[in-house]
Amino acid sequence: MKRRSALLLLTLTGLAGCADAEAVVPDASASAMPSADLRWPSRDPDLAAGFCFTLVQDLTPKQVIDRLGGKELERVKWAQLVGPGDGEAGAARRYFVGLTRFDGWTLIAEDAGDLGVTEEIVRPLSEGRRVLSYRSDATGRGRLLVIEDREVLLDFDSGTPERWGGSQPGDFVPAMRAAGLLGGTDVTEPTGPALSFLADRTGVTLTREQLNERTYLLVTVPK
Repeated sequence: MKRRSALLLLTLTGLAGCADAEAVVPDASASAMPSADLRWPSRDPDLAAGFCFTLVQDLTPKQVIDRLGGKELERVKWAQLVGPGDGEAGAARRYFVGLTRFDGWTLIAEDAGDLGVTEEIVRPLSEGRRVLSYRSDATGRGRLLVIEDREVLLDFDSGTPERWGGSQPGDFVPAMRAAGLLGGTDVTEPTGPALSFLADRTGVTLTREQLNERTYLLVTVPK
């Protein structure tokens, strides 16, 4: 996320380390194709530097802010959250994220951020609930995390699809195959399939229209 005003700043940091686990070689046959509208982030110029979407179960945005030790700055629309800005001053010390509500889930949206795949942050956030995150970098390489009650169940990196992390990666093979993350050409174009996987596991379909119509709490979170 980039700076929008005197209050708005953004961050871009490296990917967090993968969870320690045995390598898993999934059956990558018979992948499905995701809905076309879920491929939109890979074509959106405002997300060209990458993005991260994190879904937190059974917490309101205010509760997520409290658990992250964050501070609400203001309320913004999607275009303000990801639109062109004028700098990233202070990003070395803070994350800047947008939070909004989808039924029983809170979405943490980041423009070129990685809070959602930083395990020392999302593991505590998952205590007593499930957290799912997907981060895409500027090259389109994606990382998918499923964490429940501080345990990483799935850690999938599209750059190394033959090796998975997490304690229960095999449990997700059918859902990942159905979403299109396994097999075919979409392994190298993971955004649409990854968002299809999130929709299947949470009931939240992150289309451009859904994100455009919502208002977000712009929040700063210490690193």
